[in-house]
Amino acid sequence: MSKFIISCGGTGGHVVPGIAIGQALIAAGHEVTFSISKKDVDARLVEKYKDLHFMKMPGIAFSKNPLQFLRFIRELIRAFFDGRRILISGNYDAVISFGGFNSLGLSLAAAWLGKPLILHEANRRTGKATRFLGHFAKRVYVPFGVSIPRRKINQVKFAGYPLREEVRQIKKADAKKIFGFPESAKIILVLGGSQGAQALNDWCHANFENLAGKNCDVLCVCGQDKNTYEDREVKSPDGHMRMIKTLEFCDNMAAALSCADLVIARAGAGTIAELARCKVPSILVPYPYAADNHQLENAKCFEKQGCCVVVEQKYMEKLFDEAVSILENPRLQETMKKNLERVDEQNDCSKIVEDLTRLTAKE
Repeated sequence: MSKFIISCGGTGGHVVPGIAIGQALIAAGHEVTFSISKKDVDARLVEKYKDLHFMKMPGIAFSKNPLQFLRFIRELIRAFFDGRRILISGNYDAVISFGGFNSLGLSLAAAWLGKPLILHEANRRTGKATRFLGHFAKRVYVPFGVSIPRRKINQVKFAGYPLREEVRQIKKADAKKIFGFPESAKIILVLGGSQGAQALNDWCHANFENLAGKNCDVLCVCGQDKNTYEDREVKSPDGHMRMIKTLEFCDNMAAALSCADLVIARAGAGTIAELARCKVPSILVPYPYAADNHQLENAKCFEKQGCCVVVEQKYMEKLFDEAVSILENPRLQETMKKNLERVDEQNDCSKIVEDLTRLTAKE
């Protein structure tokens, strides 16, 4: 069996699939160490995985600001030399990178030492780090239908989004109990990803009374340090008290998604894969400032597959009416769920594990 380092720090969109691949590799008998950044969000995301080995690596995001750019270069050099030392002393066989600023130093160290570098790109537009590191990579996994021109033969392979073992649909009634909602509640989950989305947080709190008027409860996962609202209740037309509950962070996404009748979320690749796994209809509001506008690309592809409705942030005044139209259309919801089931079949990381096992097999 082989020893891997998985470089997956910086955001939940990198950490979460990295953990998923790591879990699958460990289950197949391999050894895995995870490289994450020093950001608080990484520490929060990994704190419950006591059985996994994480190490923090230097690195900050690229910036055109001259001072920040010099810091970026300094941290990159530190990460390169730390990575080279770790790869040699630990006798690792390969590095798997999920992109982002935190992956560069360790990935370049792997290329320098001649160790296989494997890249995973989750979005439908490849990021800067993946485009650059692709010149040194032995393998690049990309979403179905995404093409990367001028690459070596057999370098690029299609792959779905790796999901953690615990992300699966559970009974709706059990999921509602976890968050204190009654079994009869009709719940809208508002989800801004690991970083949170202030625009979505503001929208759901501003529209809570209107949503309660449609007999809906709201669960808002607002992001770290973005909880500026208090939980509250109002009476709905059917005589029940409707609640809006806000969490800064949720470490049980399976329950949050399973309790929801509708999700309003950003369009990160991880969020989309989890929506498919838990088979919940959604409205996606892509983050308009994402690099290369990749969230809009992700969302439009998901919408074309009949799994969601896309509302761009500049048209958020349409969001309430779109939510109501889905919630009041059971037939549409069932169609979306069937389409989600089909999409989820693509997110099987067993083929990635098989390929990695062959790629690093010792003679």
